[in-house]
Amino acid sequence: MREGLPVRHGLGHGTVASLTAAAALLLASGAGLAAGPARYALSQSVLVSRGADAANLIAVLLVAAAPWLARRSSLAALLLWPGALFYVAYACLPYLIGAPFTPLLFAHVVAFLAAAYALASLATGIDGTALREHFAVAPARAVGAILAVIGVLAYAGLLSTAIGAFGNGATEAAWRGHWAADWILGTPALITGGVLLWARLPFGYTVAPGLLLVSALGGVVFAVAAVVDNLSGGIRTEGSVVVVHLVISAGALAVLAWFLTAPHRAALRAPASGTA
Repeated sequence: MREGLPVRHGLGHGTVASLTAAAALLLASGAGLAAGPARYALSQSVLVSRGADAANLIAVLLVAAAPWLARRSSLAALLLWPGALFYVAYACLPYLIGAPFTPLLFAHVVAFLAAAYALASLATGIDGTALREHFAVAPARAVGAILAVIGVLAYAGLLSTAIGAFGNGATEAAWRGHWAADWILGTPALITGGVLLWARLPFGYTVAPGLLLVSALGGVVFAVAAVVDNLSGGIRTEGSVVVVHLVISAGALAVLAWFLTAPHRAALRAPASGTA
């Protein structure tokens, strides 16, 4: 235990890498917004658009704030920090694969690699066994099952979207970054993290809160990006699709709060049980 948190080593390396990722993504998103709508004229994915540039600033804020709060002994910040980093990697991948080549590509490369390094540092540094003991009263199996189901439903939604997109004449190149981010990176992580938590394995307690944040953040960022694009004349997204993403986001946040507050709720019930 160091710094009042369940960690095996200091948070310095992870902090530096996280701030580097935040700065690089801030540069890439800010420059993308300044470049105007023509930069993403060929994109058919809301994940590679001016709206995405605007919405990714939310991830920048989280990645910058999480290490600051974690170093002040916030357990919630420590557990959500990997999720914010994972989202940065997830947000950068579509740009690395599907955006037009410009010097901004290198900013996305730096953000992706720095986030990956910070994730590795936190994954090896957070003590999952200590977390499992701390969250012994938490509904791990239920939350793990919900997280895995979210991943399975995400795959179903992706399949439906793919069928509709290609049925309407979409090109594979225009969607390549979107597919890579969701099919290969984001959704498998949700399912894997859910299974690990359901099995009550230590690493499941390390990654599941952050993955619930990813699910919640994904809905919010998608909604913000879609609204910005709709208002600026970019990629059109139906309002019903935005609502669905916001509902998913709210559900993920509710499950996250249910899990994180379980020890506190149990502590509040303990005195009453002892005096009964």
